[in-house]
Amino acid sequence: MRKFERYLSALFLFTIITLLLTSYFTFKEVINSYNKNQYQSIIPLFSIVNTEIIRPLNTAFFIANDPLLIELIDQEQVSKNRLLTYLRTMSIRHNVVTFLALEKHDIDIDSNGEILSLSNNKAEWYHRLKAQEYTQFADIGKAEDPHLFFDIKLFNTRDEFLGFAGVAIDLDHFAEAFSEYRERFGFELIFVNEQNEVTLSSNHLMKTESHHRQDEIIHVNDLDWYQQMIKNGGKQLANSIIAYSDGNRVISQMPLPALNWRMFIISPPASEQQEYWALFLTRIGIFLLIIIVLYSIFIGVVDYFKKRLVESSETDFLTKLPNRSYLTWKYEELSCEHDNICVVIADIDHFKEINDQYGHVVGDAALQEVARKLEACLRNEDICGRWGGEEFVMILPDISSEQAIEIIERMRESIANNAFSHSSMSQSFNITISFGLCHKNSGNQSLDNLIQLADTALYQAKSKGRNRTEYVK
Repeated sequence: MRKFERYLSALFLFTIITLLLTSYFTFKEVINSYNKNQYQSIIPLFSIVNTEIIRPLNTAFFIANDPLLIELIDQEQVSKNRLLTYLRTMSIRHNVVTFLALEKHDIDIDSNGEILSLSNNKAEWYHRLKAQEYTQFADIGKAEDPHLFFDIKLFNTRDEFLGFAGVAIDLDHFAEAFSEYRERFGFELIFVNEQNEVTLSSNHLMKTESHHRQDEIIHVNDLDWYQQMIKNGGKQLANSIIAYSDGNRVISQMPLPALNWRMFIISPPASEQQEYWALFLTRIGIFLLIIIVLYSIFIGVVDYFKKRLVESSETDFLTKLPNRSYLTWKYEELSCEHDNICVVIADIDHFKEINDQYGHVVGDAALQEVARKLEACLRNEDICGRWGGEEFVMILPDISSEQAIEIIERMRESIANNAFSHSSMSQSFNITISFGLCHKNSGNQSLDNLIQLADTALYQAKSKGRNRTEYVK
């Protein structure tokens, strides 16, 4: 078995090395091919950014200018259920979270069913944005579950301020839209607002908290590559689509006029492949993890079959209990772990008469029934096995003699008080068992010595009329 395992392990290791080398050369070829096409991916990326930002922004404008909605919320009383139904309809149709914050009705409600008062701390954004002169905002909210919010001020036909309407984009979804570019090309995306503050980053997209950040707000002006772009791009930088390389990376800028934002795409040049090697190591790490899992499964299967082989060699065929070999091995293990161990011998009374009167088929069935009941009465840590013939041995670790006697007596009464029947018999009969018990509380006593003591106690139980428990110190 060990030789077989060594051969399999060597073959498995050889396979891993082969796969690693193949992966290395394959990935290197992918890099060479990718370097030719990476710049061609910029234009489709611009298209995706516009789609992901302009579409929800248009939805926000539609809601804010819906005359039926404005007429509804301009009333003195408004039904929250009607508002929620409207928001959920728009949410399902456009696949975004929609919301309304209404001044007159003191309510902040979204399509997920969350309803707040505008005096709630969570609605601090409302008062902050209301005080500003702009009518539309892009804001990051819900620090615990960041969303990109497009907030549009609501006005009635008399130009009276009613509140805010808008949509929220789950940044998980926002990040997913760019996952292909991050994974395939190693691009870093940075979004900057009109105050030149970094609002979103593909590297830390879900950790961004915008105005909620207390520790630090990163300004794009402080980044070294941006300072180099300023020197080379001059005053036309802010509203231009440009590409710039400082020798270590390529930076492309795309204005997002709908939000007064800019997006920067930072990518390594064809001659600099650190980003790609990082990607390669990530892939290899995943690959190795899969190999380790497969190897663990392989070892687990081998161990399972080994265990099955061992169990079959150490299990009594008739009763399915451990046999004498297993009991001897288990006692050695338990003896090292516990000072207090009780060893019990159980012997079925007049078993020969059962075989003679009812036959060996009934006798075997009686042995099986007794084995089940003996095992059922023991604790999880106790061991019960067939010693031979109608004799059973039980090993009870970490237990006093008084506790052991209590368990054995409960076991004896359970068997004696329940009649045994068999399909081949017209009537049932009772089975009784005699028990002999001894206790090891110190020293290195062998199982054979304890069996002899327990056998002496069993002999006393037999001589005193059977169906009883005797203890020898």
